[in-house]
Amino acid sequence: MIIEDAASESGTQETAKERSERTIAECYLRGFNTKEITINEALENAGCGCGTFFYTTGPFLFCASVGSNMALLAIIGPILKCEWGLSSFYLSILNPANYIMYVILAFITSTLGDKIGRKPMVLIGAVGMTLTGILSSFDYGYWFFFVLSLFMGVFQGFGLAPAVVLSGEIPPIKYRALALSGNSLAFGVGVFVTGPIAYYTLESYGWEGTVLATTLAFSPCILFLAFADESPRYQHQKGNVTNAEKSIKQIYKLNRNKDLNFKLRDRVESFQGSNEPKSYSFREVAKIIRNSDNVRNTLLLVIIGFVSYVMYVLYAYSVPRIINEGYCTDLVSTLTPKCTYDKSSLLNIELITIAEPIGVLISLFALEKFGRIKVFLAAGIGSTVLITALYFCVHPNFLTAWLFLIYPLVATMGLAPLILVSELMPTTIRSTMASLQNAVDQVGCTLALFIADYILTYREGGRLTFAIIQVFSLVFGVCVAMMKRETQGSELRNA
Repeated sequence: MIIEDAASESGTQETAKERSERTIAECYLRGFNTKEITINEALENAGCGCGTFFYTTGPFLFCASVGSNMALLAIIGPILKCEWGLSSFYLSILNPANYIMYVILAFITSTLGDKIGRKPMVLIGAVGMTLTGILSSFDYGYWFFFVLSLFMGVFQGFGLAPAVVLSGEIPPIKYRALALSGNSLAFGVGVFVTGPIAYYTLESYGWEGTVLATTLAFSPCILFLAFADESPRYQHQKGNVTNAEKSIKQIYKLNRNKDLNFKLRDRVESFQGSNEPKSYSFREVAKIIRNSDNVRNTLLLVIIGFVSYVMYVLYAYSVPRIINEGYCTDLVSTLTPKCTYDKSSLLNIELITIAEPIGVLISLFALEKFGRIKVFLAAGIGSTVLITALYFCVHPNFLTAWLFLIYPLVATMGLAPLILVSELMPTTIRSTMASLQNAVDQVGCTLALFIADYILTYREGGRLTFAIIQVFSLVFGVCVAMMKRETQGSELRNA
């Protein structure tokens, strides 16, 4: 009424649209109709839609490319051994090379994701991995390929942990565990997609064509990362409230959420209060952990992450070669060495690896419905029990079906460190702790690759691999059972 009276007194004539726009503008200036909300409330109200999908696709494809790289080396490793005349030793150090560099880089760059941002780290990693993959498709001999494997590990170390954190900070808090679990799904997708690529390119274009096609298949992650904004939570944490608000409103628009009349509160929120520093050194991170009630859970997380990644890499890396080269009849029997994969073996590998993304999707719903502890504990016990059947000599068809059943359980155990780190750590140190956790996990990956290559390359039998996986499954289950129950809801407090 005041606005209409002012307009009539001035003698001017306004259209309904002009009057509406002037009303909104004046109300905004007076503080009317503008909600001042927290960063959590803003992202919670955003919901999930095309905007959430757009912002998380880049990290998803990055994680998929890491999984694909492991599966690719498992497939072309025996081919390279025959083509280049490699000894078993040189083949056994080829695959762990990039994981060793990843561990080193993860420790060096672990705090960079909390200092310079998530997006720059992932983008550097994506560009570097793509260029390295393209160069790896040229046949210049073993040492050229080996050096490029080292560089591949460097760029994985730059981007993997920030990619996991970035994908978890975009969705609403209630979907964070789902989003972080999606990164494990990305690994499974990467492993699964590598099979069809090898199926259609290996025979016609050789291993070089397979490497190039696999690299290009995941290169679009560069475009998604280039056009997406930085994590709004990270921008807000660093004091860039205007940019954070702009990024969130962009997500709103892509999600078709029209509730854009809000303003972010100009303060940093965390579970320890608004006066905490915006980033932490290693000493401060260690102090926070020591002074908290989560010391026990942090130590258990380290063990859980280590054993779950050992199991996953042992399984994902060994299964293709066991299917291709034959299954042992006793603990240390000799497998049949092959220099390539026939299409029948590749098809069976596809049937097994498709179980991982399917199983992870089922696990995501189970985690939300039944809780973290129950699902992870069931996965550990189930894997331990099912692997027992593989101590016996089994028919190849039974082996394929049984490996299909075990794969989802192994993948589900791999979700544990991703979800629990996000629930325990605040925004200020989340990337740092994720990087350190990933570094520990990659130590497990490197160890697993050495174990797998020793067992398979030296032809000492496939069942020994499953025996090791069974022991680690049991350790995983015990550690999960020891986790403190009250921390499972902490993601709502520690956002």
